[in-house]
Amino acid sequence: MTDDVQTDIKKNGRKSRKKPGPAEKTEESVFLKKATELQEQVQQLQEERDRLKDQLLRTAAEFENFKRRSEKEFVNHLSWANEKLIIELLPVLDDLERSLSHAKEETSLQTILDGQQLIYKNLLSVLTKKGLTVMETRGAEFDPEQHQALMQVDSADFASGTVTGEHLKGYKLNDKVIRHAQVLVAK
Repeated sequence: MTDDVQTDIKKNGRKSRKKPGPAEKTEESVFLKKATELQEQVQQLQEERDRLKDQLLRTAAEFENFKRRSEKEFVNHLSWANEKLIIELLPVLDDLERSLSHAKEETSLQTILDGQQLIYKNLLSVLTKKGLTVMETRGAEFDPEQHQALMQVDSADFASGTVTGEHLKGYKLNDKVIRHAQVLVAK
């Protein structure tokens, strides 16, 4: 210990600090200035954090609202998706009702048959416009992707593995098989 400090301890019973000199004052002012700058930076960073947090919360809320809206629109779209098809089928339904009422009064079987064929053509026309196609199977090679074999039959007219007859027609909707044709296949 220095003499000044020892003298001060003897007088007061404790250590006292000397008054800061010019070098210490400069060092202290630099430290205070740096501390102030750091406090300002901390304040700015906290404000930036709060702003970004608020922005994140708003974006998350907007996304949730968008998701809810999209789900609602999708459900509405599904519930009304067949509306146009149904509207186009209504005239066919009307034709069928007229045919049934005339069949009660009509005695000519040919007239009833002509009416039924007309209804069938109208119905097939509406469904064809919507992408339905009838699969041609007779004479084609058996394809499990399109056909469902009911049984194998002996046939002199067809090679083995060829469709010889059709029990139930198969249909495609926009090139996707929606009902396999039920067929008879040559042994």
